[in-house]
Amino acid sequence: MKTGWGILGVAALAAVTLPAAGCSTACPAIGYVSGIEVIVEGDTTLIDEVQLCTDEGCSAPEPTAAPVPAPSVAVTDDWVQLPNGGFSPAPGSRVQPPTYPDTHYIGSRKEGNTWRFTVILGPAPTRITLRALAEDGSLLAEQVNDLEWTRDDPFNPCPGPVTTPPVLFLVGER
Repeated sequence: MKTGWGILGVAALAAVTLPAAGCSTACPAIGYVSGIEVIVEGDTTLIDEVQLCTDEGCSAPEPTAAPVPAPSVAVTDDWVQLPNGGFSPAPGSRVQPPTYPDTHYIGSRKEGNTWRFTVILGPAPTRITLRALAEDGSLLAEQVNDLEWTRDDPFNPCPGPVTTPPVLFLVGER
């Protein structure tokens, strides 16, 4: 007499072991960049720099490279032409490549009163303090903001880039 338990047993065993037999997701080991856009409004005439600060420290300005020769300039002992048409400091040359500061965030001024901060180390912050600095380094304004991040691809099971809406930094009289 057959009771059907054999077929049910095989089906149950397959249901338990199949997910563990290679249906997992392997995420590629690639880096991704997350950024924060800050729009400064108000009296911005004295602002020289905007910093983004968290418990990990404050942002540093984007490093600048040594001046690159014009394409019409012959390659010298200091420069090597790259396959894509650009130039790079030659090994042993007197030209120093840019050095990146030891920070979690790099900031740069974009068009007008917009600043862009790139998260280069660690997770994207959930709370930031923005600081407007004068040319002499004195503090002109400060503002604390909570950020809400959204994954660019919410259906991807692997980690990836996240975005947050632009932050409005109000400077001056409110």
